Parts: sequence; structure tokens; C-alpha cells
Amino acid sequence: MSQFEVIRDIGESIKELLKGSFRAAGFTTVTVSNDRPKKDNVKSLPLVSCYLYHVAFAPGYKERTDHLVTTYAKDGRLIEYYQDAPAYMHAQFIVSVFGNTPNEENLLLGLVVKTFLESPILHGEMLKGDSFFPDDKINVFPNLQADFNDSLAFWRSLNEEVRPSLFYYAKLRIESERRSEELQRVTGRDLAVRRPG
Repeated sequence: MSQFEVIRDIGESIKELLKGSFRAAGFTTVTVSNDRPKKDNVKSLPLVSCYLYHVAFAPGYKERTDHLVTTYAKDGRLIEYYQDAPAYMHAQFIVSVFGNTPNEENLLLGLVVKTFLESPILHGEMLKGDSFFPDDKINVFPNLQADFNDSLAFWRSLNEEVRPSLFYYAKLRIESERRSEELQRVTGRDLAVRRPG
């Protein structure tokens, strides 16, 4: 497993979540894309773009020293070692819609909100790719600090006209593969007392 691939896999997981939601609601012709939301990348309408535009360390994240990991080997034996602390991050997405009419765009954007409202945590089969640990849960939540100025700045940076869009975060962690040798715990001591002479 290459756990550093988690950023890419989160994008794919969100894309598949949206595709499944649109299909279930009867929107079988909607394309969902992770590409940069430029008109040149829009091959057919309607299209929903879920574009990763920024990755940042989570608020309050501090570089930490290694920590003790206790787990089990395949044979059931308890093993312990020290491992570098993970990096906690936020992947920031902008979700935008390209429709045949403004009414269709509004409808699709409403379904995006409903999808993330009903599936705020991705886990199990919802996580696509090999970078996830079996117990991983990825929280997807709205960026409540984003406003029209952020949207305006984003679309201007692409030299595109402003589109209906929403901003979301996905929380993630990247684990280090560097770890110490297995620790050997002292489970008991045998003491002997010798009498002189």
C-alpha cells in the first residue's frame, strides 16, 4: 500500500459518490469530473466538476515526535514499535456545475448538497483506491468560511466566468512508513539471592 496516494484516492472516492448519487436520482447523462473546471475540459453537458484546488495542513497541526504503535502480527502476537506521527491535512474541493440551462445547474447543485448532507463520512466500500486503512473514515464537510469573494477569485484565476459552485473540505492523514525495530517488552524478572561463603 502506498498511503501517500490518499489525496488522489479521496478525489476518486468523492467523484464516485457523486456519480452514484446522480444515477440513483435518474440523472444518467451527468458526467462527473475531477479535471480543472475550464470550458475547454467540458466535453458534454451536463457536467459536475469536483476539483481539488488546495491542500493544507489541518488547523492546530503541529509537528510531533514519533509515537508508540501497538498492533497484532498475522499470527496473533502483540507487536510494538515507534512510528513517525502522521500529518493531518484538509483537501479543499470546489464543486461546480455546467448545465444546458441555469435551471438544470441549480437542480444539479441542489443534488450535490443533498449527497454530501446524506453521506458526510466516506468509509468501507465508499473509499476507492488502495491507500486507505481498513478502519479509515473520511469526513467531507462544507467550507463555511468560503464566500462569493473566494468564488470570484477562483474563477478569475482560471480566466473563466463565474459558475455556480460550492466549497468543501475532506479531512485526511498521511502516515509515515518509517518505524523503529520491534520493541521487546520486559514481561517479568527472575531474581536470585546468593548467600556469601
